[in-house]
Amino acid sequence: MPRRVIDLSQPLNKDSQLHPFFPTVQVLRHLQHGDAKGDEKSFDAQIIITSNHAATHVDALGHFDPDPNAAKIDEMPLDTFCGDAVCIDVREYPAEHEVTVAEMEAAITASGQDVRHGDILLFCTDHYNKTAGTPAFLNGFSGVAAECVYWMKDKGVKIFGVETISPDLVYLTGAYTNHRACADVGITHFENLNNLKEVVNQRFQFFGFPLRLSPATGSPIRAVGIVED
Repeated sequence: MPRRVIDLSQPLNKDSQLHPFFPTVQVLRHLQHGDAKGDEKSFDAQIIITSNHAATHVDALGHFDPDPNAAKIDEMPLDTFCGDAVCIDVREYPAEHEVTVAEMEAAITASGQDVRHGDILLFCTDHYNKTAGTPAFLNGFSGVAAECVYWMKDKGVKIFGVETISPDLVYLTGAYTNHRACADVGITHFENLNNLKEVVNQRFQFFGFPLRLSPATGSPIRAVGIVED
């Protein structure tokens, strides 16, 4: 059966817009082909300086859970970051709105899909494509209410993902209620996904593996969806 591999990542570069917590990404010259002399073999390479929470990334439990035993990124099972996924459409909700359980359930029903134990649940806002390079990228998005995290735990969702810098409305409050709920129930999430409109209202295979960084409480990922046509 034909299949499509869809890039669900945002670019990671010097123009990446980051939460104010984090420093600007730097991609520095290291080696260039023009550096070689005579018959020397030439190489091209860069030095990359970045937060592990820049652009498309996944949080380890230890990022938001202060328990010293909370898992770092290299301690989390790889199965957490891949598997069956359902993407729901929440593009209708404006900035400053937190998607409620009722709204999430309505979006699931509208998708024609069901959420099963072990699924990955993704929230499509198309935020990057609408706002990248503008102030609204950092302060113009909807969030996901903390109550949704408890719902996901009860349903057996193993991880969820958003297309924004946070599932919390971080530009309005520092309460981080969604992150606190994640710590409470032991579920983490992907942030700054992209192009979820390509998989919205579908069940598909998702892969978003972190780098094997140690010690680290998050990692950039190359998120992809595989859709059977």
